[in-house]
Amino acid sequence: MVKICKNCRRIYEEIDKCPQCPDGLNMDFSDRYNSSVLVLDASKSEIAQKLDFKTAGLYAIKVK
Repeated sequence: MVKICKNCRRIYEEIDKCPQCPDGLNMDFSDRYNSSVLVLDASKSEIAQKLDFKTAGLYAIKVK
């Protein structure tokens, strides 16, 4: 089952806490999203910078 962190919008599979959010305390997830983007190098990606994605990973553009 896919889970999307509503705070940082990172997409995970089978997770209880978001390891990317501060202290891994965010447990607010959704399973519905509009589209996604794969960030390979956040420091070189203009899209990642515009969407404020700091690390590489799979992210949801819009979480429902």
